[in-house]
Amino acid sequence: MLARLLTAAVLARTAEAGATVVLLLASVQHFGGPATGASVLAALLVPHVVAGPVVGLVTDRARRPRLVHAGFAAVFGLALGGVLLLTGVAPLPVVLALAVVAGTCGPMIFGGLSSRVDDVVPAPRRSHARGLDAATYNVAEIAGPAAGALLVAAFGVPVAAVTLSAACLLAAGALLTVTPTAALTVPEPTEPASTASVLTEPASTAHAAPVGADADGPTASDAGPHRVRSGEEKPGLRDGLAAMVRSRPLLAVTAATAVASYAAGMITPVAVVLGVAAGRPAGGGLLVTALGVGALCGSLLVARFPARVPAHRVVLACLVAVGLALACAAAGVAAGAPWAVLVGLFAVTGVLDGPLLSSVLEVRSREAPPGTRTQVFTLGAGIKLTAASAGAGTFTLLAGAPPAVLVGVLSAGHVAAAALGVVLLRTRRAAAVGPR
Repeated sequence: MLARLLTAAVLARTAEAGATVVLLLASVQHFGGPATGASVLAALLVPHVVAGPVVGLVTDRARRPRLVHAGFAAVFGLALGGVLLLTGVAPLPVVLALAVVAGTCGPMIFGGLSSRVDDVVPAPRRSHARGLDAATYNVAEIAGPAAGALLVAAFGVPVAAVTLSAACLLAAGALLTVTPTAALTVPEPTEPASTASVLTEPASTAHAAPVGADADGPTASDAGPHRVRSGEEKPGLRDGLAAMVRSRPLLAVTAATAVASYAAGMITPVAVVLGVAAGRPAGGGLLVTALGVGALCGSLLVARFPARVPAHRVVLACLVAVGLALACAAAGVAAGAPWAVLVGLFAVTGVLDGPLLSSVLEVRSREAPPGTRTQVFTLGAGIKLTAASAGAGTFTLLAGAPPAVLVGVLSAGHVAAAALGVVLLRTRRAAAVGPR
């Protein structure tokens, strides 16, 4: 079942990543520039954070979640194909309307599919499965844009549009075959690991099992795929957000990764600036590729060797490490370091992003109350995507800064994100303890 779920995830996420390139190329072809395509892309991205809780609620309440997942994937594929085919052909309001429809289904392609891992994988294997799920995002980021560009160059926009739409429909078909595991095995409690760590762990979430394992026995995600237990009240539309606010680790990780995603939204244009400054017009693409390949390696590494510390610690530690790697890159740019050194530092940054993503997924799963798991996943993904979009837009204000300063901003964003996470963890812990 996991193989089918991951196959569907790769197909749908790669199609979404490739559609971004196809859309911009279609805009250049029909309008002479990317501006119209950027407007359509915004209409595709904006609904994510708004539609996320609704998409999650519908799925969490469904008697057969696989039908909901498949339905959203199919509608996403059809609407996305329509957007790509009609850009420059149909009136812009029609294209924008289709983009909003696709964007409304988008949260299922990202957070929604990741929430299904708990349904098909026993608890002892979830750390491995989450690493593989994180790798599907990396594969999509690497292969999607390349596939989109190659399809347009070889066959044109219409063929590219149909191909990417068909990939989403194939994903929907695969999701129809993904059924929950009948019995999920709960691992035996394990001995606590050493208390030495980068960050202080809140008492309410203390455990030392691998990321994905449950050292304190069954969690909410073990109780059943998407349903609440008999006699419990059904979740409402605001319960996913309420869960994020009430859980210290979940709130800290969500807020920290939102800030980091805001900074990460600038990485691609910053990479392009670095390439141009180094006299390598295509160098930005190489830096982004190195980042993606590194992230893929990091995800596969954490799947093979799960971290034996709490997931929220891994997230915050990785944010600090990413910030330090980018700080080294900024120093290298300022000092005129060889191009190969910059490529290597971007690859190291990507490697550190692998365990970061898989641990974010783990925190969402562990901290989501019964019946709200998909809401938590889709809302969290929507917040990150919206923050990244805002960061990309902000880059225009910094575009004239020296390249070393731009990379320094990326570094500072990730360090600030980790600091915010630590503050939220400690502040809420102090509030829970109260005066003595």
